[in-house]
Amino acid sequence: MKLSIITSALVLATPTVVAQNATLTGLVVDELQRPIPYASVGVKGSQQGTATNEAGEFSLRVASLPQQLEVLSIGYAPTTVQVSSTTSPLMVVLPANAVALPEVRVRNPEQEVRELVQRASAKLLRYEKQVYYGKAFYRQKTRYNGTYCEFFDAFYDVKFNNRQIEGWDLGESRYAVRPGGFTFTNFSALIRVVLPTFSKNPRREKLLTPLGAQALQQFDFTLKEIQTSQGRELAVVYFQPKMQTTKTAPSGLLYIDRKTAALHRREMTFSASSLLKLNDQPGTHIESDAFRVVSDYTPVADSLTRLASTRAQCTLVTQQADGKLDSTHIASTFFFYHYTPRLAGHAYADVPRKNKDLEQVMARLYNPTFWLDNAVVKDSPLDEQLIRDLEGQHVFRRM
Repeated sequence: MKLSIITSALVLATPTVVAQNATLTGLVVDELQRPIPYASVGVKGSQQGTATNEAGEFSLRVASLPQQLEVLSIGYAPTTVQVSSTTSPLMVVLPANAVALPEVRVRNPEQEVRELVQRASAKLLRYEKQVYYGKAFYRQKTRYNGTYCEFFDAFYDVKFNNRQIEGWDLGESRYAVRPGGFTFTNFSALIRVVLPTFSKNPRREKLLTPLGAQALQQFDFTLKEIQTSQGRELAVVYFQPKMQTTKTAPSGLLYIDRKTAALHRREMTFSASSLLKLNDQPGTHIESDAFRVVSDYTPVADSLTRLASTRAQCTLVTQQADGKLDSTHIASTFFFYHYTPRLAGHAYADVPRKNKDLEQVMARLYNPTFWLDNAVVKDSPLDEQLIRDLEGQHVFRRM
């Protein structure tokens, strides 16, 4: 089965590890022992680092031991641990950030949140033409009724601004598919087209976003709390679409610096029905389709931020003509592991907006040597067994 999807996306921007003399593995959890996905784990004072996966696990290669690891995640206090041995996995507990309720820190929460959203929107629009470049990694996994049926990895050289990805060159990539379940034919659509950081022309947007010139007319905003994070005061703002909004619009949270109005995180949940199209499945309809997307932004140039990562998860429940229910779960991550200047010889446009990624990926030979000891790919311990199984079944292939 195929889905023409404006789906998939996205994870945490962290520099990649170069040293390979020791491998540290572990789990990052909160004070209630719940895993913290996509936390940043790095060697203190260096550019070596990785991110936890969706289960809170991490793997990090370092030059030598002992080392000090610094673990960061929005909503939690930065934590440093001393590591002297690799004999057992690490368990890192992150305490919750210091939090103040709006009525404690803000005289007029309603007025502040409106002004903050306006300031953040104006800043994004003001610097829209600021262009950035970087190297990014994308991974998507699809499970159909509990069994993995699709797996996709890709490296990209990316051109982007603070609104959206403008273009990219597809580098090494691999795709595997097993019979049964849904497959997705346009991997890049969500992060490239559907989910801009702010709405510039809402009438043309496929999905409204809670920042932009008309944000206050389209969404209701509530100041939930103030978090102290790495020397910043982040206002945690809940948003939901107004009742009169007719276009697809999400609800969720914005994390905005109270002083600079810089956006640091955006969490959105919405129904994906308007963005999905079932192909070749007469009589099949979507029962539920909650789609959750989280994007993180990293500081750059004083009071600005730029995209670091996007991650998404969607559980799609469909009913067949005979009444049978099927469940498809998509988990995808996209993150910058290195920011660069514009690279010579790159068009940054090899994946046109109307093109299907799958056609380009499958037209290339699978190169197992490239993936064997790749530092970016290595930092994903949850998927190693799955990748070995797929390679053993020889399902990484070209069209």
